[in-house]
Amino acid sequence: MNLSRRHFLVALGVLALPLPALAGLPRRTLLAAAADDGGPFFEAVNGGAPLRLPTRGHGMLPIPGSDELILVARRAGFWLARVDWRRGVEVQRIAPAPGRHFYGHAILSPDGATLYTTENDIEHGAGVVGVYDAATLTRRGEFSSHGIGPHELYWLVPGRTLAVANGGILTLPQSGRDKLNLASMAPSVAIFDLPSGTLLSSHALSDNTLSLRHLARTADGTLGIAIQAESPDGRDVMDTPLLAVLRDGRLTLAEHLPGWGGYAASVAAVGDVFVATALQGDVILLWRSDGSFLGEVGLQRPAGIAVDGERVYVSNEMGLIAELDVARRRLTPLATRAGVKWDNHLVVV
Repeated sequence: MNLSRRHFLVALGVLALPLPALAGLPRRTLLAAAADDGGPFFEAVNGGAPLRLPTRGHGMLPIPGSDELILVARRAGFWLARVDWRRGVEVQRIAPAPGRHFYGHAILSPDGATLYTTENDIEHGAGVVGVYDAATLTRRGEFSSHGIGPHELYWLVPGRTLAVANGGILTLPQSGRDKLNLASMAPSVAIFDLPSGTLLSSHALSDNTLSLRHLARTADGTLGIAIQAESPDGRDVMDTPLLAVLRDGRLTLAEHLPGWGGYAASVAAVGDVFVATALQGDVILLWRSDGSFLGEVGLQRPAGIAVDGERVYVSNEMGLIAELDVARRRLTPLATRAGVKWDNHLVVV
């Protein structure tokens, strides 16, 4: 996408937004991590008080039947917290096990008893899935993620079959967020039997510079994986694909157009449609579950996506939260927060 076309798409998105830019949020509560001039924080956007965080937060996992959630630090992360989102209070915080750090995401077992997290075995540079008692956050053990840099987890069969996106990128505490293995990165999607942790299958793309990070699943069972492209040889990544689909046992690239910017911040599914935010390309992207491209909606620096039935909410790094009409490809603003940079994820409760 050339610059003029991108500006045209963003202008269309702005024209679709009625004024004033504060239309009142829905009765549901939206949860988001963010940052402003005061540093990183977490907030229930229309239902609670903000909570300042020690470092940036990333993945959020609401605990069913409560006003609490699990919030995981952004990679390389050294805290995981249980938060009362309505009161804006940290209830409990734990550090990773010795020799481990968190990679930003967690998932609960269907019965709510067990918490699984993506982590790094620092000494060996190998991904692991940590296993915790969800009530006490006591660590029970771990199993290999069969990859490097595991990121998001997703139940394919709740309680039995777990998908893990291995981003393929090694980071270590002493070098912060520096990516240490770009010349040899190895992204994959690994499928596990639970609770044994046995690897059932592993899927990779032919292009190992396309890091696989975030996961969503359409109604027909297709798994979508958001891509964040890397450039070990210095090539331009503006035109790289931003979505892969795991369908009928095959991992393939979805259709793509030039100019999307190489970075999908988040992905979600509504019905049989995937929705992803191309943060560097200033567009929200839509695909059918078979990977065929449906269209795009212009929005500057789009970030998180939350789905509530047929309703889709999107945030951006410029303080906006809006509702996306997927069928009509239009945005309606719900709230704007000057000086707030919403992070990659948005959750509805």
